[in-house]
Amino acid sequence: MSEPIYFSTNSHPISNPSTQIMRVDLDGGFTVNESIQANDAAKEVLRIMKEQWFADAQATKIRELQSDVNELKKLVEYLQDRIKLMKSTGDELLEWLKDGTISDSNYRLLANAWQRAKENKR
Repeated sequence: MSEPIYFSTNSHPISNPSTQIMRVDLDGGFTVNESIQANDAAKEVLRIMKEQWFADAQATKIRELQSDVNELKKLVEYLQDRIKLMKSTGDELLEWLKDGTISDSNYRLLANAWQRAKENKR
């Protein structure tokens, strides 16, 4: 379970919920709680720093992945718009060809091929 690090205006105490472990002053000095052995204080400070670092790394990765998702959403929307445009253009082209520009048999071949393409059939 993550334990908070508390901050105040003139110092930065590093603590767990029950005991203040260390205070880091703005001038760079620090004070370790005398009731805690130095090794235990160092272990606790490193554990808290590690938890904070992992939280930051995870948050960064989540932001990167969200950015990738947003980029993919935009790409999908773009491709969907292009597909709609191609379908309408193909339909308009068939209407234009239907007016006798090509033979009926060629028109039927093109119309069938276009219909299969729109339905994603081979």
